[in-house]
Amino acid sequence: MRLFEIILIILLFLLSIQTFLPSAFGRIDRKLLLGWLSIVATATIPIHALIEGLRWQMLPVYLITALFLIRGIFQLKDIYRIESSAPLKAPPRRRVVAAIIVLTIIASSTTLLLDNLLPVFVLPNPTGEYNIGTTTFELTDQNRNETFTADPDDFRRILIQAWYPADDVTGLNRAPYLYNPSAFTTGIQRAWGLPSIIVSHFSLTVTHSYEDAPLSDAEATFPVLIFSHGYGGVIMQNTVLMEELASHGYVVFSIAHPYEAVVTAFPNGDVIYEDDKDTFDNIGSSLDIWANDTLFLVDQLEITSNPDIPNIFWGKLDFSRIGALGHSFGGTTAEQVCLADSRLQAGISFDSPHGNLARTANMTKPFMLLFGPDYGNPELNDTVFTHSESTCYGLYVDGTRHYNFGDMNIWTSLLRSFGLLGSIDGYRMLEILTEYVVAFFDTHLMGDTSSLLDGPSTAYPEVTFYKKP
Repeated sequence: MRLFEIILIILLFLLSIQTFLPSAFGRIDRKLLLGWLSIVATATIPIHALIEGLRWQMLPVYLITALFLIRGIFQLKDIYRIESSAPLKAPPRRRVVAAIIVLTIIASSTTLLLDNLLPVFVLPNPTGEYNIGTTTFELTDQNRNETFTADPDDFRRILIQAWYPADDVTGLNRAPYLYNPSAFTTGIQRAWGLPSIIVSHFSLTVTHSYEDAPLSDAEATFPVLIFSHGYGGVIMQNTVLMEELASHGYVVFSIAHPYEAVVTAFPNGDVIYEDDKDTFDNIGSSLDIWANDTLFLVDQLEITSNPDIPNIFWGKLDFSRIGALGHSFGGTTAEQVCLADSRLQAGISFDSPHGNLARTANMTKPFMLLFGPDYGNPELNDTVFTHSESTCYGLYVDGTRHYNFGDMNIWTSLLRSFGLLGSIDGYRMLEILTEYVVAFFDTHLMGDTSSLLDGPSTAYPEVTFYKKP
């Protein structure tokens, strides 16, 4: 719960227990104090709205505050002898006090329950040395037709959000978690069947990244990572991890794969929602599309002074240090591109099924697999791990389910009630995820060493750790 929301609830309780207060505080009459206190409580709402933003979970508190304002105005009118054209006859004092206390308790309890279930979640602070910049852009592959539409002039179009190390961010705005809240809420409603109001408060979450900040000059070039969301996922679903990696000196590009993401909202206002056909039946074709999206992005990044790529990246990317990572089907994609393209030097998949190539070809690059019970087991008898010909890590994380491998950890506890999140604490899981991912890429792209990758860690007993060779 946010600061002004807490202040508002405290003021309501002070107003509700008026019968237990002395009749006067020095020279200040109780009615005078409570009258002005009700006005202060009401004035807190516009301040809260301007600084933090209104949200529907607070509606019970807003309503009871309005009732206190009305009552406070009548108390002040009595004190200052302001005549009312229609004076109200107050009910007996005890009944009024009892009703006020009950209403305040109900309103505050309801709000606290809703806040617990659907909080304005706060992203953990990145631990790296860099400030973080972020920018969004789109690319169109003129050599590929869009297979989800019948229009022969519709070419494959992808959305990319980048997070990167920045230096001076003075005067810049921190980026919102959602760039198009209305498209996101509609996408969730269409894909999951949930009322859009359930996720409307996501627009109130602010990230640690600064919009369109200059890329850092601390290094001549920075290593590149490419991330893919899960099937039916969203571009910003792993913002916590993206920010952590950028703070440690990586330029990370997250791809929204249109028609198979919940929503893809382009900067010009175009919106593509998840296709309502049963496209998952042709999963091999989808894997080829996602892998080609990834490699197309790499191709475009490699073009010198490419006008389709934000110029802050020109000459600042180290193409000898490229990694891929992803959650669920995005992790399947990371495996595919690491196996298929020599430019990808290392990769990570989070709780991912394996495509045909990953089940038949041996991984020859450093790779890490993180699993829970949905796609793995503590014995880690996994094809990619057992057939790897390079350094490979297998991490089984106790207490997880499929959606624990992203920001969904802290979206809402309702996901745990539906079995989509495991018993592990959400912030604890994000710490595990970021620590191991940074350690892996620092080791295999930066050339650093990390004791975290030597074997099981006493700091993270939830992780069953395997490594080969």
